[in-house]
Amino acid sequence: MAAQYTRHLLEQGHQVSFAVRRPGHEPGPKRRLLNLAGLGRPTLPLEPARGHFEGLDVPVYHLDEARPVRAASLPDADAIISTLWTTAEWASRLPASKGRHIHFIQGYEDFNPRFSKRVRAVYRQRNDKIVVASWLRNRLLEEFGQDSTVVMNGVDTAKFTAPERPRNEPPRIGFMYASLPDKNSAMAVEVARRIHALRPATGFLSFGTGAVPDDFPDFIAYERLPDQTRIPEIYRSCDLWLFVTRSEGFGLPILEAMASRTPVIATPAGAAPDLIDGRNGVLSSLDAGEFTKSVLDFLDRSPEEWQAASRAAFRTAQSRELAQAAQDFERAVLNCLHRNRAPVPAAGQMRSRMAR
Repeated sequence: MAAQYTRHLLEQGHQVSFAVRRPGHEPGPKRRLLNLAGLGRPTLPLEPARGHFEGLDVPVYHLDEARPVRAASLPDADAIISTLWTTAEWASRLPASKGRHIHFIQGYEDFNPRFSKRVRAVYRQRNDKIVVASWLRNRLLEEFGQDSTVVMNGVDTAKFTAPERPRNEPPRIGFMYASLPDKNSAMAVEVARRIHALRPATGFLSFGTGAVPDDFPDFIAYERLPDQTRIPEIYRSCDLWLFVTRSEGFGLPILEAMASRTPVIATPAGAAPDLIDGRNGVLSSLDAGEFTKSVLDFLDRSPEEWQAASRAAFRTAQSRELAQAAQDFERAVLNCLHRNRAPVPAAGQMRSRMAR
């Protein structure tokens, strides 16, 4: 999302640059002394175009992650946008000339006890905060007394789209598979087993980046690292998408599936409560039995009812089209810069920096 928002800001005439940590590990005492003396081995600079940032023509300022960021390392700006709790620590120490600090929070990052105290201190910072879902805004308010602006992520409807279609007979169900515990993929597999036992003709399709366990059911077709052009095809080949995560910042697969006219059954994680309204899918629970019942009830809908849910899912995705999300983000940043004035439209130029 940071890359997509950067593209939008550039197109609107704003000046944007990146402050990026150099890769590497924390040096030992001897290496730190050599670095301070200017005798350390140089770190190869990051390429300005890589990954999601491919093709973005922006200045890149490389920061040494082994030492605190210094004001002299960065140009002056109107806004400095931190995208990780560590970069929010940096930004909080910079002088006002480096820009108004805006913390762009895409997930609750207190997942390592070693850094918990520091992460929580970051969330208590009295800066401007933009979050991607209502649950993050509520948590920051309840735990830290800090308000924020919700700007939900957007989906690329040029990439994820589909014409109207009838429901498959027999139906096909899809889900993403990942081994990380919070992704809760084991529950998706358990739900699939239960449904397969009751309705063996139901098809199942899954994809992910890693290998599946040896006991992965053979009735679930699994595609590992599918080509990017294949992923939209997977979504639109399904009649129902399962979103089973325990914890999520946003959960972009919900919108990707909906943009492909595929309704979603979801746990109440990430932006699922913001996006799913009963017409475009169903909010269920983390209990495998209850989730299975939600799926079966949905499968029992008539073809006409499924078609209505498919259309509603598509409308939801269209309302969160990427260009709209980028405009909302731009407007939120500009409003932060004019906090003591009336809200402004998404227009005008600013100098900003994404700190990652």
